[in-house]
Amino acid sequence: MKTDSLFLAQIGFAVLSLLCLALVLAGTRHTFLRMGYSSAQATRKTWIIGSLLLTWLVLASLLALSGFTSNFAIAPLNMVPALFPPLATVLVICFHPKTQNFLRHLPSGGLLYLQAFRIPVEIFLWWLFLANAIPERLTFEGRNWDILSGILGPIFAVICYAGHRRYHRLAFLYHLIGLGLLLNIVINALLTLPSPVQAFFEEPGATILTTFPIILLPSFLVPLAYTLHFFSLRQAALERKESSSHRRKAVVA
Repeated sequence: MKTDSLFLAQIGFAVLSLLCLALVLAGTRHTFLRMGYSSAQATRKTWIIGSLLLTWLVLASLLALSGFTSNFAIAPLNMVPALFPPLATVLVICFHPKTQNFLRHLPSGGLLYLQAFRIPVEIFLWWLFLANAIPERLTFEGRNWDILSGILGPIFAVICYAGHRRYHRLAFLYHLIGLGLLLNIVINALLTLPSPVQAFFEEPGATILTTFPIILLPSFLVPLAYTLHFFSLRQAALERKESSSHRRKAVVA
């Protein structure tokens, strides 16, 4: 049973990562089309982005397969290459002037629907627990309630963005909850790993999170979760800025 659960979790994380990559690229191409690009242009730009994302998945996997991410003798440097490039990239995209038009055209509801991928993530983590590979605190039976973000995402997508609705303030409540739940599990995981900041020492530890293919969780799936939040919040901020600008022009006119 333990072996089966471990194998299923490993396959699950690999398949889910590829599925999410495909969905992200489909949404990216759709966004380029909404921006006015031709089908050929949208496809070419999407292929470029897909190549970059796939390269990242390969690099993160190689870091794990080489044993670098599992070398806690150099902690926390062993996890820096896997964790910080996605965060830095997302922040640049959120605030670089040349990416703002792309963010404006993202499907608002789609950003929330895709958060449903966090449901199978929690199931796979539970399987790892059943395989005695991670502590209970990292599952929904312990301190990890991130499955709520996956459940609430599609619900808030319908409430906030179905039809012509644009309830950004209500969606902000979801993003606040989602980011809080994500931060909670990330902190618990970091405090469970054998590093200078380790605070939880129960067995089993969580070192399997640094092995292939589980490394795709911290290096791709977790970044995907906060990217969807950040893009949604940035899009809402851009729309508010544009609305305020239009109102001021109307008053002046």
